[in-house]
Amino acid sequence: MTTQPRTLLHNLITLPAGKTAEDDVAERHDVVLLFDATKANPNGDPDTGNMPRLQPDTLHGLVTDVCLKRKVRNFFLLYNPNGEPRGDNPAQIGYAIFIRENAILKDTLDSDEVKAEASRLFNESLARRPDVTPNQTAELLEGNAFDLKSKTKGLTEEKKKQAKMLVKLLTEDKDRAYRDALCSLYMDNRWFGAVASTDGPLKGSFYGQIRGPLQFAFAESLDRVLQLDATITRCAVASEKEKPDGSESEETGNRTMGRKHVVNYGLYRTHIYFSPAFAAKTGFTYYDLDNFFFALVNMFRDDTAAGRAGMRVVGLVDFQHSSALGNEHSHRLFDRVRVERTAEGAAQDFPNSLNDYCGEAPCGPVVVAPNNGSPNPLVVSKRLVWEIPECKLTKT
Repeated sequence: MTTQPRTLLHNLITLPAGKTAEDDVAERHDVVLLFDATKANPNGDPDTGNMPRLQPDTLHGLVTDVCLKRKVRNFFLLYNPNGEPRGDNPAQIGYAIFIRENAILKDTLDSDEVKAEASRLFNESLARRPDVTPNQTAELLEGNAFDLKSKTKGLTEEKKKQAKMLVKLLTEDKDRAYRDALCSLYMDNRWFGAVASTDGPLKGSFYGQIRGPLQFAFAESLDRVLQLDATITRCAVASEKEKPDGSESEETGNRTMGRKHVVNYGLYRTHIYFSPAFAAKTGFTYYDLDNFFFALVNMFRDDTAAGRAGMRVVGLVDFQHSSALGNEHSHRLFDRVRVERTAEGAAQDFPNSLNDYCGEAPCGPVVVAPNNGSPNPLVVSKRLVWEIPECKLTKT
């Protein structure tokens, strides 16, 4: 869809030998993300009046995967991949958002833009099929093969049978073309996946269940969080009918009451898993991966509000494998990123700041080939962000 080849914009990743920014990511990645919240509500729970989410048995704070992916989506609603503000301009090619506020997904699926891109991809795949020739499609189908209407008038019974078989054969190609169009045009479909089989052109289709290569786990705070609940007032009302009656209103004014909920401090950790198998299906490239890390680093910068002003990314560690299946179990790599309360911090019931913690994370080769059989490491760790005070932790 672009005329000029793309190059990495931020160089937050290292391209494997022989790969370009436009190639699909072919090796596994495991990512540790740490962020903290100070006098902020990182993820309100609608079932509890928007109070910060809690793990009931431990009172640790929780942030859902959906919330974190929304931060990434919102970043690209505000910025282009190179970090320049979008303003009211349309998104760059491939970086529109499918799941966005007030969107009607069926309208998006039925849009001329999606249909045109699906038609283009369908025709490209049709040209590569050795078992379907242009002469066959012209003879057996009415008009454009993408419309998949079988031609019946003037055909023999044998030809009619062939026409029906051709429609059945190309229906899967058409569904695949729609899936690929949704991934090509919309960043979040290509990255996180989507359910596009509920209505529209992919209704009921296998290809409407798009599995994205990036999957988030829930984020959980390392320790208990102290919830703060503040009552607030507003000295105005939304409409005349909300105005209180009687002399009391003359004394108190048009005041209404509300509440704000925050945690005093919490250090949250989550893990992100990347599958090259699904990247090959959605077309997730090294260009995308570089931009994904860029969005993670900056996702809280413009997400500030009275209840989220104290949030920042304090740790981001990428474990890059050298194969698609991976060269070490994820949990063993995650165990190498260790963060604990300091002795002074542990003396308090609740942590108050990042200075109550210290930690360590590897940077460089993590797993090497047995007996040095390969000159290249099998897993390399890269610390993209690390603001946690360093300390040597005792191994358990």
